[in-house]
Amino acid sequence: MDNLNQATYSTPDRNLLETISKWSGFVGIMTIITGALTCLGAIATFGVSLIPGIIQIILGVKLRNAKTSVDRYLAGDAREINGIFESLGSYLKLQGILIIVGLVLAVIGIIIALVVGISVASQFGGYY
Repeated sequence: MDNLNQATYSTPDRNLLETISKWSGFVGIMTIITGALTCLGAIATFGVSLIPGIIQIILGVKLRNAKTSVDRYLAGDAREINGIFESLGSYLKLQGILIIVGLVLAVIGIIIALVVGISVASQFGGYY
């Protein structure tokens, strides 16, 4: 009788891992560059863009770590499979948190805009 709950493992496809390595390397470098430029923009924005820039750099480093783990795995270090998932997992978690924070801030901004708009309209005898 087969045990359906028993885990089965297969070797990841080499071409797929090479593609992940290439794209995570490219996107990681571009994210780091964008983050550095955003940090430089902090001079013009009185430091406002410093935190987003630092977060972008961290995200880029996470992707570069994933690329390094994939490359080591492809070179024969089977233990690096966990490093791949750890780096990609933390990248996705941080990116997800940023999306949630962005959505919350957008909703708050819309509410503030509506309240201000209604207040201004009532000042000029407008209807709401």
